[in-house]
Amino acid sequence: MKNILPWILTAVLGLAVINLYFKVYDKKSGTAINTASATNTASGPLRLVYVNADSILENFTQFRKEKDALDKKQLDIDTKLGTRGRALEAEVGGLQQRAQSGQMTPKEIQDAEARVQGKQQALVADRDKFAKEIQEESFGVNDRLQKALMSTLEEIKKEKRYNYVLSYVKGGQILIANPADDITGDVLTRLNSKATSTPAPSDTAKRK
Repeated sequence: MKNILPWILTAVLGLAVINLYFKVYDKKSGTAINTASATNTASGPLRLVYVNADSILENFTQFRKEKDALDKKQLDIDTKLGTRGRALEAEVGGLQQRAQSGQMTPKEIQDAEARVQGKQQALVADRDKFAKEIQEESFGVNDRLQKALMSTLEEIKKEKRYNYVLSYVKGGQILIANPADDITGDVLTRLNSKATSTPAPSDTAKRK
């Protein structure tokens, strides 16, 4: 199973933040105005800030805890499935040697084939089940991160009266940014403060 969590979260972070306030609408016509020409709003100069998405992923404590726990779970599953797979291969090899040397009757060979096939099917079923479980938990972690982030950005936007909150990632569309417009520190402070005061979801709650 490949770890799908990092690319999911990076993609969603980029989309979630930049979509917060992507268009400015003309009050009279209701049509979208090109943001490149929208240098002023009805209440004053356009206020635009950004967050560093990579820094959010690295320094949001609750997210890191959940991601590390999920990574460990995935590693444990991979290890157990790998051990079972190697044991099954060894069993098949031993049966082949016995059969080729004439140490097994046709009935014993037939029974052994059915037994090995059953183990193989069980291994594949467990692999698929665990893969689905990891994927669902990954989406759950992602969903909680997105909701926490958007809630915090809305809170800051309302307090500071920002018009746009953009996402900066290395290699992204924003090539150069003014550090004075970086609100990542404020966002992380609030995210981690809220996470500390809110109990982490239980395994049962995560699966709902």
